[in-house]
Amino acid sequence: MRTTSKARKVRGPWGARSRAVVVAAGLMLAALPAGAAVAGGHGGTTLTVHRGQSIQAAVDQARSGDTIKIEAGNYREAVCVDHKGLTIVGAGAGKTTISWPKWQTITDLPAVQPNACWTAQEDADAEDDPTTLADNVFGLFFLYPDSPVTVSGLTTKNHPASGIGAWGANGYAVHDTAGIGHERYGVMAAASKNISITNNHEKGVTRPAPVYAGTGGVGLADSDAAAADISGNHVEGYNLGVFVRESRGGKITGNTVTGNCVGILFFDDSATEIPDTTGHVEGGAFTIRDNTSVANNRYCIAGRDGSQRVSGVGMSITNADHVKVVGNTITGNHPVVPEDQDPINYPAGGLSLVSFAPPPGTSPPGAEDPGLVEHIKVVGNHFGDNQPVDIWVTRPIPGTLLLGTGPGIVFRDNQCTTSDPADICGG
Repeated sequence: MRTTSKARKVRGPWGARSRAVVVAAGLMLAALPAGAAVAGGHGGTTLTVHRGQSIQAAVDQARSGDTIKIEAGNYREAVCVDHKGLTIVGAGAGKTTISWPKWQTITDLPAVQPNACWTAQEDADAEDDPTTLADNVFGLFFLYPDSPVTVSGLTTKNHPASGIGAWGANGYAVHDTAGIGHERYGVMAAASKNISITNNHEKGVTRPAPVYAGTGGVGLADSDAAAADISGNHVEGYNLGVFVRESRGGKITGNTVTGNCVGILFFDDSATEIPDTTGHVEGGAFTIRDNTSVANNRYCIAGRDGSQRVSGVGMSITNADHVKVVGNTITGNHPVVPEDQDPINYPAGGLSLVSFAPPPGTSPPGAEDPGLVEHIKVVGNHFGDNQPVDIWVTRPIPGTLLLGTGPGIVFRDNQCTTSDPADICGG
């Protein structure tokens, strides 16, 4: 996903009308996908992609600030948007679909042609071993867009990386979309700011690979001063419903997460990813408000080294600071362990506050100590029927990677029955 390719030169506004301008306009029209409609307008050009045409061809023709409208239909593509900020609008989720051929495991993925997005990710990303071009494709991927991005009104399906993603965006809005069966994220942003991911519906699909159904429905990573708004999304059937990692500044509000291994995970291990593994973002300064986290009882294998066994976690705040958890409904989260799998080793229940040392050798070079979970306010939440407890707070346990808490942990006005320590919920 990362690249060192040069940005295209910014094209200046048209000057006085002349024969040269008319000829240039004619050449631009001739280069569009056959049958694509173009409409001039204040603030950019609108290109329309009809059923059977190529979205990528329209993207290649477009300039930053343009709008691409995609008519209803199924478009079997993985679209790379390199250094452009575009508005991409479908005919509606469930009407316009960007899909990838059916596959079951990483080994049977179809081949893809390299481009700025996939080649850069293959060169830098060590997440998969071995990494291939094919397992890095997105439905729509924006690589270092040079102006704001908006995506709405479409479905992405079955891509081996993620549905819709951005790296290095300043202004990134994804709303009213749907995603099905992506291997990493439904919607994600990394190393970005001014982010809005709202009113999307994401559903994971379990593959034959052991107990795996995609990393997260909504993901945000490595984003300092993120100014993120993750609101009104519905996520089910992923390993993680909403996953915020090494990011600072924003809110997670009004989402519904169910049927995942963890409903909402706010996580800081201080290890930013590529291209700069020595970077450091202190995860925190978020408000998590008015979300519904119900029955997140899938079982999954997690962690950089695959050592964590996780199930039945409504919400977890790990190693982060200055997070407010307010007015959420967290119910029916129970760990479920398949007969052929190891028992869980990550604290289950409604809400867990965790200080967790990364396993030795799993952090990239230069990573800093993430510190303890601290300055967390848990106020006015409703808990019910979570097992083994509604609220769990970390404490040092010799021989494990679990650590104690830092200062500023506050619980107030929560409706809960069981907790560890017991006095949080009154015994």
